[in-house]
Amino acid sequence: MSRCESVDFATLPVHRLDFSAPPPAEGFRPLRPEFSTCWKKGRVLREVGANLAGCWYLAPQGNLAAYINLLADRLTLELPVLEGEGIRYRTFPAVKIGLLAADHRAKGAGAALMRWAFLYTVRELCPRLGARFLTVDAVHDPDDGYDLADYYARFGFQHASADTQPKSGEHFSTMFFDLKPLIEAAVV
Repeated sequence: MSRCESVDFATLPVHRLDFSAPPPAEGFRPLRPEFSTCWKKGRVLREVGANLAGCWYLAPQGNLAAYINLLADRLTLELPVLEGEGIRYRTFPAVKIGLLAADHRAKGAGAALMRWAFLYTVRELCPRLGARFLTVDAVHDPDDGYDLADYYARFGFQHASADTQPKSGEHFSTMFFDLKPLIEAAVV
């Protein structure tokens, strides 16, 4: 992607999607074409407009390189993971990464948005919502060998189920990240 060569995405400002001036998506080429379609056909704008999600993006030189949607979620786990803290719940409030899409030529853009999402969630959303977990439904498409579980695992996400493969008929596996260590570090 010539417009993103030598761009350090970690230093770019992350913009909140604004209806009056969304960045152009011409030339936006994520590995999964449906992520481009979600942007170009207005799904992302409709969800933001309906107050179902928030969307943030990176746009060097005004061209869309990557976007991320965050929304409210509920994490249900098979085992009581917080039992050591005296909490026996198995369902918890969470913040979900609804969509994370990056142009495959914009190396580092997705990772930059992930790091931003961790910080934003810990600093802005968790104190207001009481959420403790960040979740994602990692896309798994065996027909074309596309599986994002390893990508999210590199950031510390764990599978919500003991079975790490998607259930029959599903093309995703739910994963979660416990934000408590980041929340505690932010308070100090």
